[in-house]
Amino acid sequence: MEQFQVVALMSEITVEKLLNEITSLPLSEKVRLRVLLDDQLKSASGQSDGMKIVKPISVPDPEPSMRWINEHSHEYGGQWVALAGDRLIAHGENAAEVFAAAEADGAYLPLVTYIPPADAPPFVGV
Repeated sequence: MEQFQVVALMSEITVEKLLNEITSLPLSEKVRLRVLLDDQLKSASGQSDGMKIVKPISVPDPEPSMRWINEHSHEYGGQWVALAGDRLIAHGENAAEVFAAAEADGAYLPLVTYIPPADAPPFVGV
């Protein structure tokens, strides 16, 4: 009888219910779940079921770049800047040239952004 109850409960589980449960977990439990799933995917990647496991790319910490922008935006208003963390790669009024310089630098996922002039009206959307 107990085995039947487990099967009945499993049949009632939906992706939506499972996702709701996962979102309510504390961060430490979400990390444990991710490690468990990553381990299972790694061990399953040896099986030939037609699926290719692609590792997620790591994203650079945006904090150093944002801090640099806050500290130096008055110097580069009206220009494009390319940053690797808190390191200025290139700057200028021509976006294509700044993008090319960032690519030539070889920095991993640099931030390329436009810094509006200090006297520009605030952006309110379109």
